[in-house]
Amino acid sequence: MKKIRDESLAIIILAFLGMAIFLGNFLTVKSGIVGGVAVVMVVTTPLVLKYNDYKENKEIEERFPDFLRDITQNIKTGMTVTQAIKATKDNEYGVLTPYVKKIIIKIDWAVPFERILLDFARNSTPLIKKTVSTILETYKGGGDISHVLTAAGDTIKQINKIKQERFSSVYNQMLTGYAVFFMFVGVLVILKTYLVPSLFSFGTSVSSVKNIDQFYDNTFQWLIVIEGFFSGLVVGKMAHGSIVAGLKHSMVLTIIGYGVFFLFM
Repeated sequence: MKKIRDESLAIIILAFLGMAIFLGNFLTVKSGIVGGVAVVMVVTTPLVLKYNDYKENKEIEERFPDFLRDITQNIKTGMTVTQAIKATKDNEYGVLTPYVKKIIIKIDWAVPFERILLDFARNSTPLIKKTVSTILETYKGGGDISHVLTAAGDTIKQINKIKQERFSSVYNQMLTGYAVFFMFVGVLVILKTYLVPSLFSFGTSVSSVKNIDQFYDNTFQWLIVIEGFFSGLVVGKMAHGSIVAGLKHSMVLTIIGYGVFFLFM
């Protein structure tokens, strides 16, 4: 949890830094490149926060079946549900561990079990919410809780397996998305290297040449940012079924595209 809060704080600071850079650039040098970088820093901040939430929830889904399995094993030894949960306090569940410890603390404080699970599921994924809802219904109805926990854990594992198979099946399409973007950057490099210089006539003044050249530089840079950003979102949607998951692809494509642009131009 502390790591997540530190990451969020760093991103917020980055957003304020971006706004300061944008304002300073607007009042002084008015560089298109600096202004573009500042805008990207500000705009991507909430998206990065959203991606962090997505990543955390994804890891919780992957580790939640292990938590349910350990509870089930403890129940089979004769423990109650709350005792079985408390017995997992020394187990390691990755990003899920802080949430487990919080659940155990609430149990020690005599917080109603139903409220504890509802609080845990409130900001989780739909899959976790549905699983918790099923567990609560069984708990209140007096059914075989260990059987339900086992079935819930197996269901989550199966869904995660299907998601992984989906990623593998669309891997070639993801590579195609990357290839299309690199072709786009290549076309821009060719335009900037060969076509743009041919637009300058012998009678064009040096200042005019610089202005026109700067115009095309700024335009191509923005095209790379826009194309890289939205191409990454499309790749994320195809590969992971989530637009938010495409943010990492957007960052990779944009950074590589910028690097290629400055390296060859």
